[in-house]
Amino acid sequence: MATAEGLSRTVQVKGMRYYDVGVDKLFPSVTTILGAMTDKSGLDKWRNQVGHEKADQISRQAANRGTVMHQMIEYYLLSSEVDPRARLREAQERILAFASEQGFSDEEVQIGRKLFYNFYNSGSFEQIAEVVSIEETLYCYREGGYAGRVDTIYRKPTGELIISDYKTSKGPKKLEWISNYFMQASAYFVAYWEMTGERPAGCEIWISNEQDQEPQIFSMSLADVKVHAAKFLALVKAFHAQHA
Repeated sequence: MATAEGLSRTVQVKGMRYYDVGVDKLFPSVTTILGAMTDKSGLDKWRNQVGHEKADQISRQAANRGTVMHQMIEYYLLSSEVDPRARLREAQERILAFASEQGFSDEEVQIGRKLFYNFYNSGSFEQIAEVVSIEETLYCYREGGYAGRVDTIYRKPTGELIISDYKTSKGPKKLEWISNYFMQASAYFVAYWEMTGERPAGCEIWISNEQDQEPQIFSMSLADVKVHAAKFLALVKAFHAQHA
């Protein structure tokens, strides 16, 4: 895998995030492409309704809660402890120190921890037999190029390699609402395959919400990935045509 320090560097170009992948070229991030090339009318309408300052505050708080959840997952999965309860204790201790350093509010920490526990208490982590990488920076040259960080790449007990991305939500998501999530995971799938020569078995979108304790895990087959990867690569091509 390409884990050099240069791959983790990001820069802002005209307000958009690009990755310096160390090949004398900047690649736009997956989320930058999706944000620029997909319909944002619903988000724009909401921002206008609540006011931009309030919308920024809500978005920032949601991002902080998501960061707490993501960081706690990372602590748990990368712990050297074998006993899941010992892993959990370590993750609990480390997330409190992390949140304090970041200046997160008690409410952000509490909700972020709750979002983590939705996965833990449901046994979702039990399907992860081996963590291949966490927060891996991937890039792809196709259609002008793109880059991004995937949350987790892991192997199931059966040995299948899975691209997995974690999301947070106020409430449960319907399938028709998350096409961008599918394109994002498919982008990571294609990039990993291109960089390593190993084709993953599929992708998963893990979503934890604030309303209940049951997380949603949407699985993507190879056929699903093919469809959504084609959609995403068309957006990559169009993005580069607009921002050449």
